[in-house]
Amino acid sequence: MSATHNALSLIELASARLWHDVGPLADSLDRAVAGQGDVHHAAHGLLAGLRLRQAAWTPPHAPLPLGQLTALARGLPDRAGLDAAPLDLGTVFSPEAGRIVLNLLLLGADSLPGGGVILLAGSADDLFIRITGPAAAWPVGLALCLADEAAARSALTDPAVMQMALTALLAHASGCRLSVLMSPRPGAEPPMLRLGG
Repeated sequence: MSATHNALSLIELASARLWHDVGPLADSLDRAVAGQGDVHHAAHGLLAGLRLRQAAWTPPHAPLPLGQLTALARGLPDRAGLDAAPLDLGTVFSPEAGRIVLNLLLLGADSLPGGGVILLAGSADDLFIRITGPAAAWPVGLALCLADEAAARSALTDPAVMQMALTALLAHASGCRLSVLMSPRPGAEPPMLRLGG
């Protein structure tokens, strides 16, 4: 396959993924404009979703304070909430770690099809990420993608798990350690992820 073909395929996948994420928000805005909903709420949701994805998917330029992270998290789908209360209010993530955390929020939202909460605990240097909800489950293959960069690259061919692959590749590229922790009770709940440490 040529480099041009690979680049075009990646653009197509990224476009499909972006529409998968913001399409429902755009549909809400369409309904609101048609008089079937609140235009302000729908427009705010669409803009917040786009801001989150811009911060998560473009190169980082500055550290990410916890306050800014929680503000960006307003762009998550309504079904997914963020609980960052266990973190110190003065927590500041490095540019690279902050970008990975934002992508972890998007991955967490994908992993909560029935709704739920993404919990952040620990510190900027040793962060733990847990998802809870009625159908909470990390994507199949996440541990392999985090351990093997080639597996993460291969997963980029599927728009359904593109966020998983992108998050893993960002961790590999930045040198940040992102891993799946084994659950003490297998099958009881999704395992925690650990960033750093």
